[in-house]
Amino acid sequence: MSRLLTELGSRLVYLTLAAGLILSQHLAAWLAVSFHWPAPALEEEFWLTPLRSVLGLSGLSAVWAATAFAYSLAVAWGLAMLSFRRAREANGYYALAVLSVVPVIQLAVIPLLAMLPTRASPEPASGTEAEVPASRKPDVVHGLLAGIAIVVLAVLVSAVTFGAYGWGLFVTTPFTVGLTTGFLVNRRVDQGGSETVALALAAAGLGSLALVILALEGAVCIAMAAPLAIPVTIVGGVIGRDLAQVGRNRRSPLASVAVLPMVFMLEAAMPPEVPIATARQIAIAAPPEAVWAALTSGEPIRVRPGLTAVAGLAYPISGRIEGEGAKRTRTGTFSTGIAREKVTEWVPGHTLAFRVLSQPAAMEEMSPYRRVHAPHLVGYFETDETRFELVPLANGRTRLIVRAQHLLRIDPALYWEPIARLAIRDNVDRVLRDIAEKSEHR
Repeated sequence: MSRLLTELGSRLVYLTLAAGLILSQHLAAWLAVSFHWPAPALEEEFWLTPLRSVLGLSGLSAVWAATAFAYSLAVAWGLAMLSFRRAREANGYYALAVLSVVPVIQLAVIPLLAMLPTRASPEPASGTEAEVPASRKPDVVHGLLAGIAIVVLAVLVSAVTFGAYGWGLFVTTPFTVGLTTGFLVNRRVDQGGSETVALALAAAGLGSLALVILALEGAVCIAMAAPLAIPVTIVGGVIGRDLAQVGRNRRSPLASVAVLPMVFMLEAAMPPEVPIATARQIAIAAPPEAVWAALTSGEPIRVRPGLTAVAGLAYPISGRIEGEGAKRTRTGTFSTGIAREKVTEWVPGHTLAFRVLSQPAAMEEMSPYRRVHAPHLVGYFETDETRFELVPLANGRTRLIVRAQHLLRIDPALYWEPIARLAIRDNVDRVLRDIAEKSEHR
């Protein structure tokens, strides 16, 4: 009876702590919405992905978005620790523990883990330690090869096959790489904490290098994802070592790799769509007529690109308007190709608005090959409408305002949205500075 009460207490503690971590995200999102004016209505997305639901708030700072992402990562780390401890008590079911960090899916997985009965651990066979081989190389090699294989297969299944870029690829996959490598390299001989972390990161790094060699990804994209993947891989490696130490005779956690295709498929069926609204302005020491002439001239942008170009992201080079009346079109030349745009509003000296019909790749990958098979280059970050407004000021000056709408289809949005917002701001500010210089020169 005492053992049954202890088991029930352990399961209840797990369920309570896990639910508390998830609900804390709702509290943080609710506070962000409450202090925002006008406060938006709490819709279905708030209950399923609370922190991501507030990204659409106008005026949201990149600092807040980065803070929210760091908190969501901390919650995922806490859930992983709790869930793998619970899976260990149940003597297996590590695949469910991996799913406990995936948004939405975790709402069903965590109660299921809490219901699993605690099983008695088998005693290790006598003489086990004496039979441990002196060489650690085979386990290290197996761990590294397994980690590399998971990275390559994950990109082939998630990105190339399903076209899904989300938690499964950027969080669950590096976590699984760390978990698998950490378990395999320590399954017979404990390598130590620091060496396990180093081997887990080496497996992830070699897997990333394999992606470049196989032309599945470019170096820029991998570098941009590294700040997200590195801490997740470390957490996975630590948990994998822990499972290897206390459960060498238990069910292997390597079966957790099997959950990745399911996560990829679900994310492909429910792709994220995060709107990004941008509004920037500049005061120009020139009248509206001169500003309008510079805005519609079609001359190349003379201001040098900033960090956007260094990162390989697309940046504008020039824009040419053609046609008359309602048939006006605009051709935007970018560093990665041509954008076709339709002029939706044309008020000389006052307003220019256009909607993007087709656009080039969002970035140019750094790769030894001319073509990289990375679907995220097209369709995962899109520009909808851009609007320029000219407001006359005193002393013959003009305020030029730019409003732009973009759509991001990559998760975790809390990580990628600040990066996208900074790139947009860099491009828009460069265009404004160029128009100001041309207008004042005229």
